[in-house]
Amino acid sequence: MESVGIGIIGAGGIAAAHAKAYQMLGTKAHLIGVADIDEERARAFARRFDIPVWSSENDDILKRDDIQIVSLCLPHHLHAPIALAALQAGKHVLVEKPLAISLEEADSMIRAAQKAKRNLGVVFQLRFESDVQRARLILERQLIGTLFYAEVSCLWWRRPMYYENNWRGKWATEGGGAVINQAIHHIDLLLYLLGMPQRVYAEIDTIAHRIEVEDWCLATLYWDGMKASFCASTCAELEADVSRLLILGTNGSVQMFPFRPHSRQEERHLQIAEACRTIPEQELPGHTAQIHDFVFSVLEKREPRVSAVEGRRALELITAIYQSAFTQEMVELPLTPDSPCYTTAGKLEMARRYTAARAKRT
Repeated sequence: MESVGIGIIGAGGIAAAHAKAYQMLGTKAHLIGVADIDEERARAFARRFDIPVWSSENDDILKRDDIQIVSLCLPHHLHAPIALAALQAGKHVLVEKPLAISLEEADSMIRAAQKAKRNLGVVFQLRFESDVQRARLILERQLIGTLFYAEVSCLWWRRPMYYENNWRGKWATEGGGAVINQAIHHIDLLLYLLGMPQRVYAEIDTIAHRIEVEDWCLATLYWDGMKASFCASTCAELEADVSRLLILGTNGSVQMFPFRPHSRQEERHLQIAEACRTIPEQELPGHTAQIHDFVFSVLEKREPRVSAVEGRRALELITAIYQSAFTQEMVELPLTPDSPCYTTAGKLEMARRYTAARAKRT
């Protein structure tokens, strides 16, 4: 296969990044069709990106033999059902984050991809940034010594009108709030750099918005010999959104946003600088780089760099954070199908109980 046909389902804001990235591949990828429940939005999107086929019906995309890859740019609760339909139709599927709203859904998607022998990926574009690769190399080479503390912050603000979109701000459709929607990128980077913690204790709250889900979270993550503090917010009124990832070791530190590796030991600092020079600057922005990788994973018959299994890891930690907040208890990882928040129904029931108890307290 020398070229692939592309379909996009969901023509909202992020879909444009997908379309532009596919167009940059020239003859390697051809935009064939777009579908959106809003017919006029689908038509306008097709006109904007010179896409020959547009529809308000997903099946009009999935039934086409000239489409091999489908990008899903949809509300969170639609990721699993439409990904399953696309995989059953023989398509490779790239899903915007999160992979799904529950581990039950994620596992069904992974099984379907394995059965269909198709690639299933999830968008975590920050992994493709050069500075992230440099941080990973520094940690792999243990250039800052034994790690003992990390700090992860996603202190953002979302105006009330952001939640006027009818699927946001609800457990059943968004799957959560600041943690699963905004800070999921920070969580993925944490896992990419440090691996899965062994346990987590978390608290959530709804402070500044009239929504079901959280706009504030504070959690502590535990590994053997190491701890991390994590906070996520869509209620932080700052001059600009703040993102922070700081990792401390016995011989130095790595900070992201911006990237600042450091060691007071001159020899180690020189080793860090040398390691950083081995990673070239990324030519393309993260979203574009990841979409290109997914296309080439299909053309080259290999796994994408960010597979659904990787996407599931972020969802597992997020699920553990919510479960801890709902129960006010420490949660051990990994989670199992017996965990109360593993299924979609179980997670929604736990959220309902938490919301009812919180309402009584206030």
